[in-house]
Amino acid sequence: PFFLFGHGKAIHRMDLDGKNQRRLVAGVGRSIFLDFHFRDDTIYWADKQTGVIYKAAVREAQRQKLCSDKHISGLAVDWIWKIYSGRVKKRGELGKLMSTEKNEVTLVRHLTQPSAITVDPIDRFLFWLSGDTFPSIQRSYVTGQKKTTLIKMTVQVKALTIDRQEKRLFWVQFGLQGESAVASCDYNGNTLHILDVPLEVHSGISVFLQNIYYTDDTFRVIKQMNKHSGGEALNINLKPMAKPPVDIKVVHHLNQPMEDSSFPGYNSCCDIQSGNCVSVCSSLAEHGKCQCSEGFALSKQGTHCEDVNECALWNHGCSLGCENIPGSYFCTCPKGYALLPDRKTCKEIVPCEGNIKCGHGCLQTDEGAICVCPEGSLLQEDGHVCTGCMSPDRGGCSQLCTSVTLTGWQCGCLPGYHLHHDGKRCIASGPPSFLLVANLVDVRQINPGGSGNQILLEEPKGAIIALDYDPVENKVYFASTSQKTIERIDFHGGSREVLVTDVLDSPEGLAIDWVHRKMYWTDKSQAAVSCSTLAGLNRQTVVSKALEKPRGIAVHPSEKKLFWTDIGAQPVVESASLEGKSRVIVASTNLVSPSGLTIDFTEDRLFWCDLRRGVVETAALDGSHRQVLLDNQVGRPFDLAVFEDRLWISDQEHQQLRSVHKRTGKNLQNILGLLQPASIVVVHPLAKPGADVCLHMNGGCSQICENKLGFAHCSCLPSSTLAVDGKSCLPDSTGTESTQLTSLENKLGDENTPQTTPGFSTHKTEADFDINNGKSTFTDKMVSDQHDCDSLRCDVNAQCLLNGGSPGCSCLEGFTGDGLLCVVV
Repeated sequence: PFFLFGHGKAIHRMDLDGKNQRRLVAGVGRSIFLDFHFRDDTIYWADKQTGVIYKAAVREAQRQKLCSDKHISGLAVDWIWKIYSGRVKKRGELGKLMSTEKNEVTLVRHLTQPSAITVDPIDRFLFWLSGDTFPSIQRSYVTGQKKTTLIKMTVQVKALTIDRQEKRLFWVQFGLQGESAVASCDYNGNTLHILDVPLEVHSGISVFLQNIYYTDDTFRVIKQMNKHSGGEALNINLKPMAKPPVDIKVVHHLNQPMEDSSFPGYNSCCDIQSGNCVSVCSSLAEHGKCQCSEGFALSKQGTHCEDVNECALWNHGCSLGCENIPGSYFCTCPKGYALLPDRKTCKEIVPCEGNIKCGHGCLQTDEGAICVCPEGSLLQEDGHVCTGCMSPDRGGCSQLCTSVTLTGWQCGCLPGYHLHHDGKRCIASGPPSFLLVANLVDVRQINPGGSGNQILLEEPKGAIIALDYDPVENKVYFASTSQKTIERIDFHGGSREVLVTDVLDSPEGLAIDWVHRKMYWTDKSQAAVSCSTLAGLNRQTVVSKALEKPRGIAVHPSEKKLFWTDIGAQPVVESASLEGKSRVIVASTNLVSPSGLTIDFTEDRLFWCDLRRGVVETAALDGSHRQVLLDNQVGRPFDLAVFEDRLWISDQEHQQLRSVHKRTGKNLQNILGLLQPASIVVVHPLAKPGADVCLHMNGGCSQICENKLGFAHCSCLPSSTLAVDGKSCLPDSTGTESTQLTSLENKLGDENTPQTTPGFSTHKTEADFDINNGKSTFTDKMVSDQHDCDSLRCDVNAQCLLNGGSPGCSCLEGFTGDGLLCVVV
């Protein structure tokens, strides 16, 4: 076995031990797609810039132009059927080039930016990525039929390859914070496995036997890692290459296996999915006899398999409806009817009687009444509750649920979240979240599970009830009913700043509009909802008419709406525009003293609690789909906060901070005992979506700041390099030298690439050039610790950066430490 990869403007090969690197084909372009045909001893490549596809024999320098397409975005060789699949086009088509190398056939149309095509001719499957920022992995037969989506990603995917021995797909993925991993699944998108690996955005990947091989652009090496356990990656080539390796392939007959001719009745001219013969089986003695899979029948000519329409036969067994599909069929029922467990007999859906409680009705069977579940759902073991995308529990998925079969579904996550290994929960990317809790005499910073209890500020005179925070300027805002003030303080300490003081009587609710840069508060004594700038200026009353005792308040910037509770004689939960117009009653029945409320921005749902009734409820923003989550289980709930799958509640009767599952109301936990817990907020970049952290002090970046889902991503101008702290920019002392080197290489051309590549460091500190007879020699001072990023073991809340060739760990914003251990500031 050996590696095949792009190197500069050439295609190189190298043994799996890093030795014997040499050039095979020169002048192929700097950016290529690459594949090979093992038995024909042929290399195929496509120039991304020109769109021209070429092939060349490994032992011959002469190349042959096959075709040209400027929209090409992928290439794969079908080594069995002599069809060179791979015309994956950015314009939304997937095509193939026939073995004649002249006739092109479009296989799949209407795709979204397809890329990274790969093929398994044995199972007759094509796989590719579809989409840009968060692509999905899709599959079809090599004929283009039965296109299906296997996995919908919530991360960036940059490479896709196949392990044909274990029939698994492998890909490289990147999270919003730069976290990277190699992930894999089976051909049906199941049994997902993720290995956390530090990777570059342009990494290529290939699988051979027990190992994954991938490219590292920074150190210009090929690395090896166990595909099952991961572990520490090993460098294949000890010295960096002159240029980063591109689109790596492992060339070996095991990576391009032929069909299993030992399989009884198998014929190499038949499609093993349906039994379809793709050529005439003329010599039965030599090739065997064509056989068809179940649900297919051999044609009269004996050369191909045809689908059997079971619904046209008398014995399909369906009582009312039948629908034929290739190779099989299923029974259907008209509206108002449902299939019995035999999946053939239709029965009318009737209301449930007695103790049976089903949301979708019942079917009467010989064994009694059974619950009916909607399409895409399954009945749980209790026989009463349905689970699935169309059921109240949404299949147990935290955020997104997609039906993939009549009784199956797949969970997914919104941008910024990643799917937990359980395949259901969505976990927020970035730094750990924490809670801010108003505790009458102080404000506490607490981890979601109750640990890490810290006092952010103290108020000896007490009465801190309301608080919120601004994710852009990282400031905490709080109101004191005893001092009759609204103040703010920086997350990292400093002096308190009084914003509002002379117009307040009883401020018990506070909300920050982090997008429109406004502050809203309720004043129970003045019966008003007011607002000002974040500095306390331009104060005005937003709502005052028909208010009695407003308390809790929340803001939805993207919807441009305010929500508040009123605990007066006619208790109500109400909403209005940010200017106080277009008022709408969200809830007005079964309320006694609605105090706190919060918004789940991932689902656009409102949660509120009733202090006297001891009830926690939830509803859509317009008040529809109202549901009691907790009833008399949390004493006197004052306020609440929601994030990911949890809902936190301040219980003033038991002086406890508690949490519960936000959708089921189950798994109620006591988090922490406090003096008198009041307002709660969750602090995390995704807890307040839409915040542009680059607005304030350029996000802490010295030059370029790019806001991505509430995170500041710093970068530098071309003349500078990013420092270890991830924010500062340092002058690029190698800029002139690098330009000279690039210019010299361009003059020499790729034909002069040395057969044995000398070592190069990522940051060149010394370069001597000697040009004799068209050849070039480079001498570089090697940086001894250039590969130490792999072994530094930076904390999960840190990043490894190179500064002048020396790697170092640096804690992310909001954390402090030496980089090996980072804790919340």
